[in-house]
Parts: sequence; C-alpha cells; structure tokens
Amino acid sequence: MISVSSVQGVAGYRGLLAQPVLRRLAVADVCARLPQGMVSLTLLLVAAQHASMTVAALVVAGYTLGQAATGPARGRLADRHGLVRVAAVCTAGYGLALGALLAGALAAAPAGVLIGTATVAGLVNPPLSPGLRNLWSAHTPARLMPTAFALDAAVFDLAYITGPVLASVLAVGLAPAAAVAVLLALTGAALITIAGPSRQPEHPAAQPEHPAAQPGHPAAQPGHPAAQPEHPAAQPAHPVGRPAHPVGRPAHQEPPATTRSRFGPLRSAALRRLLITAALTNAALTATEVALTAYARHHHALWASGPLLAEISIGSIVGSLFLANRGYRLSRLLAGYAIGLIVLTAAGLYAPLLAVVTPLAGLCLGPSLATLFGAAARAAPPGHGTETQAWLNSIMNGGAAGGAALAGVASAQPILALGVAAAAAVMAAGAAGMHHAPFGKNERRDHDGAVPLLPGPTGGQA
Repeated sequence: MISVSSVQGVAGYRGLLAQPVLRRLAVADVCARLPQGMVSLTLLLVAAQHASMTVAALVVAGYTLGQAATGPARGRLADRHGLVRVAAVCTAGYGLALGALLAGALAAAPAGVLIGTATVAGLVNPPLSPGLRNLWSAHTPARLMPTAFALDAAVFDLAYITGPVLASVLAVGLAPAAAVAVLLALTGAALITIAGPSRQPEHPAAQPEHPAAQPGHPAAQPGHPAAQPEHPAAQPAHPVGRPAHPVGRPAHQEPPATTRSRFGPLRSAALRRLLITAALTNAALTATEVALTAYARHHHALWASGPLLAEISIGSIVGSLFLANRGYRLSRLLAGYAIGLIVLTAAGLYAPLLAVVTPLAGLCLGPSLATLFGAAARAAPPGHGTETQAWLNSIMNGGAAGGAALAGVASAQPILALGVAAAAAVMAAGAAGMHHAPFGKNERRDHDGAVPLLPGPTGGQA
C-alpha cells in the first residue's frame, strides 16, 4: 500500500509539476479559480451601477443559488458527454447571460431582469471546478494525489485574495464591463487548457492495486485461493472505479448498470457521510467571515474586515502547501481547525490579539479542504467523478448559507458569532472522526464502487 506521507514538502510539488499534463492542469486551475474569486464582487459592481445595493446583493444571491441548484446535473452531464463539450456549451450560455446582465445594468433594467439574468448565469456556470478535481484525480499518481489537492486548495485560497482585488481594479478603474471581459477570458483559457488532459487516458499509477495483491497480505501467500492465477486478486492492477477510456469521454461499450442509477454518486454511503462533514466545514468558514466582519464593524473599524479575512486565507495557503500533503487524518485536521477558531474566539476578547492569531485560525482550513476534495475523488463511484465533486460544491454552498445565516443572527454579539463558527468546526471534526479514515490509506471499495472511509487507525500519521 502506498503511503501518502512518502512524498512531502517541496519535493512533492516538484514531482507534480515535472509532469507536462499536471503542469497544464495547474495552469488551468489558476485560470478557473481566479474567476471564482472575482465573480461575486464583479456581479455586485455591475448591478450597482444603476441599482441599489439591496438589488445588487440579490443579484449575487440569485447567481449563487442558480449555481448550487444545477451543479450536480452539470457534473453528471460532463461525466456522460465529456467535460470539454459540456463546459464549452455552458461557457457560451454563461457569456450570453453575463452579457445580458451587463446590458441590463447599463440600461437601468428592473430588478427582476437583473436578478433573473444573474440566476441564469449561475444555472449554466461551466463545471470547470469539479471537472478539474476529477482530472487531478485521474492523471495524478497515487503518491502525489495529496500534493495535487493541496495545490488546488492553495490556488483556491489565493484566488479569493487576488480575485476581488482584480475585479475592483478593473470595474472601478476602467469599467464593470472590463471585469466581466477578463472573467470570461480566464474561463475560456481554462477550457482551452483542459482540452488536452481531458482527451488523455488516466495515469495508470493513479489507481490502487487490489488490496490482496499487496506484499504481505494473507491472500498473497502461496496456497491461498486468491494467489491462484485465475483469481481476480491475482490479476494485474486495473483502474477500479475509473473508466478506461479518456477522462470525460463516454466509452463505446454499454456502461455498467451502476452508472445508470438515478441517484448517481449519492448511492455511496461513504460519500453521503463525507458531504455532511463538508457542509459543516464550510458553515464554519462562512460563519467566520460574517463574524469577523461583524467584529470589525462593532469596533468601528470596518476597514479591517478585509485584512482579517485575508489573514485567514494566508494561513490557509500556508497550511495547504506544507500540511495538506503529509497524510494527516481528516478528523485531526478539522480538530486543528476547530482549535484555531476557539483560540480566535478567545482572542476576540482583546482586539489587538485578534489580528495576531487570525492566520493561525486558517492554518488547518486549507489542508482540511484539500483532504475533503481528495476523499470525495476517492469515494466517487465509477463514471461519476465530476458529478461527485459537483455535489460536494453544492452541499458546501448550502453549508455556507446556513453558517452565514446563523452567524448573522448572532452578529450583534461578534464573540458569540465566532463561537458559532467554532461550534460548526467542532461538529465537522466529530463527523469526520466517526466516519472517515485518513486520506489515501484505505484502498478497498464498497459494492457501489466507492471507497469506504472507515474509522479507526490505519497506520497513517496522526
């Protein structure tokens, strides 16, 4: 069995970027993530040209809800018909919807028109984010998988630092149309960049061997039935749970019956449990954002809300780069995240201390997200990789809405709002501890083709 802690630190990233296909995916990741960091502020500034901030906020809300509502369906289409084909169609609709929103905003169109066009843009948002995670999973050797998802998480955080800055510079310094144009250009660049990797067969080392084929396993000993040549466990490793054809393209043969299930990846109990953890994790993250903003406002220093949130992201990036590829248990990472938020809540009793400990509160966030995304990739039933990641995105958006609502209710007492965030993180760690094994340690699959994430020690790093 491959130990995910065998490739750590700078060497892991060097090995990852040494492979041409993975370098392309890294470039595509940057091009796809930066628009995600830009889009909320871009929509807000576009709508606010001739509308109230209330209407502008509803425009962002409509976009977000539309995106969450169709995420799994767009992911399923990408799995069935090919990521590039589906993303290209969605990108065309996405560009038309954003263009209609921009035209409506310039013409001072009614609020309903602005909200409706933004919702349509969300409904047809290209499934690049879940698709990229599926491509990382398919093309990355198993020993580098944690490093790949750590890089993805770091780029994600970096996009949410630089994206709003880029959007504001373009929208305010030039025109809101400039921000929309750059957003669409980056989305198109990501689509073009993934065209090559999506046509290539997956990396053979990205899939685990059958457990019984591992040295030292009882079934590998002479005389055991599994050691006989005709036994499945004695056959060469096969990419179990992954299509043998190029990623994102349907095979010519009839797919297995499991891939036609109307429940898709949700038939996997392991994934359903993972989604609960993901929702609670993102609830904690969004509650933290609301709580820190409320805290800054309560202390008549609203200007400080941006730097505080940036500190969380910086801590998350550092953690992603140096902790996420070391094979720590998901439950331990989330426990570290919860402890960081508890310390942040206590530091809130003395305002100057808050700014010092805020980066520590994000230190385990990035590694937790990277491990969640990696575990979802491993838990994906055959032929449902993109849809699985899309479900994860949608459920996390739901968790974000819940966390924001709860923290908003408590925002009159910012310390209490920070406590809400810490409580959500504690529940996420508890959920992970009950159901999930360390990333990359469990190679067995359940009857639905998903990796069962079992509790208990399995020999990984604590």
